[in-house]
Amino acid sequence: MRVFIGKQGQVLFYHYDFTAQALAKLSRGFERDVNDIIAMYEKKLFSLKELRDCFEAIEPELIRFPSLDPDILRKRVETFIEQLEEKDEDYDLK
Repeated sequence: MRVFIGKQGQVLFYHYDFTAQALAKLSRGFERDVNDIIAMYEKKLFSLKELRDCFEAIEPELIRFPSLDPDILRKRVETFIEQLEEKDEDYDLK
């Protein structure tokens, strides 16, 4: 999936990998980033399964990035997914 975001002269700009963007934002962990991820999820730009699968795919390679703590990122991903799953269940009950 790609989403057009702008044009400068003859150059067109698109977003492509929303799941990777969500992981990058979770790695930073700022409130604004988390709000961005929630908005992306609500627009159905990625699924929670895709987020979990993407993290599991990259987790073994995170050792190559000393500034990233794999345990902290895993906890952020799991917490984010749990919160949204609970929110989705609340909507289903209404």
